[in-house]
Amino acid sequence: MINNIKRDESIGMVIEQIVDKQIRRNDPPETAQTYQRLLQDSFTDVEARRLIYMAVQVELFRLMRYGEAFNHSRFIGNLQGLPDLPDADFV
Repeated sequence: MINNIKRDESIGMVIEQIVDKQIRRNDPPETAQTYQRLLQDSFTDVEARRLIYMAVQVELFRLMRYGEAFNHSRFIGNLQGLPDLPDADFV
């Protein structure tokens, strides 16, 4: 159980780093655009980042569960759909 918690925390930290880098480097630009849009829509910094984390998590989930490659179009679509949360099983 402790190993699962540590693994989940590690995955969470990696996702945070991915999103931070995407926003900072503006790559892909849709991540930074989504971040700015969410801030303008009255989400806090933490809330906006957490929503974006969900779009990244969908791609990681689909990779781990189905062995699918990263789907750039789906990722961008999920970013554009925020704050509505993507559904990893049906996207």
